[in-house]
Amino acid sequence: MKLEPLRVSSWIWLSTFGSSACLAFLQRDRIEVHRLEVALSPGFDAFGRSCRELVAVAAGQSVRIMLPVGLFCILLSLILSSVALLKSSRLEFALRAFLDFLGSIPGFLIALALGIFLPDTSGTFLIGALLLAVPTLTRFFESQLRHLRFEPYILSAVALGAGPYHLWFRHYQPELLRMLRAILPFLALRLILLETSLSFLGLQPAPEHETWGRLLQQGKDYLLEAPWILFWGATPLALTLLSFHLLSREEPQ
Repeated sequence: MKLEPLRVSSWIWLSTFGSSACLAFLQRDRIEVHRLEVALSPGFDAFGRSCRELVAVAAGQSVRIMLPVGLFCILLSLILSSVALLKSSRLEFALRAFLDFLGSIPGFLIALALGIFLPDTSGTFLIGALLLAVPTLTRFFESQLRHLRFEPYILSAVALGAGPYHLWFRHYQPELLRMLRAILPFLALRLILLETSLSFLGLQPAPEHETWGRLLQQGKDYLLEAPWILFWGATPLALTLLSFHLLSREEPQ
């Protein structure tokens, strides 16, 4: 099955829903006003807020939480992989051993334990993201850099006397930035699942505005009285996760 039509559909969904989430988040104070006279009416949640508008606000709030964490994970992974490559083979070996150690740690369970024993900490999501995403990202960047070392143009630059920092800024950095396009959908998928799971379980500090996980939790609590709450929260989430999954897959040759 060709992936290109599915990729186009994924981009259309993410662009449309992302734009709606940004616009709704700008008007969040109006959307999140409690109108108890219409609470649990069709299309409204337990506080009388429109489910259609609320899910866009929840998506915007979740993205606002995930964006700085995702950028930090990417930056840390780039630093670790680049330092190991440019310094020495011994440091590169130590990095691989450290990544194997981190990969053996159940990051989600660690985040759950941290949220249970330290319920007021704001670092639960950050620690979970570091344990889940950083080892995979660092291994990806490190393997790509190791492959680039033996490219003919890199070997030619080394033969002409190019130092490690010249190679990094002139050759490695542009290639890594290009590779980010391949890894970003995967990272977004992992972070959305982590943030939604933690907020659904109530293991993150209560945010100022609704998040996807809290909206799903409300839908679970009112599943019999108002099943549309869960529908409005789960359907866009499923479509978003599916879109990122399709974008992270490679077209078979």
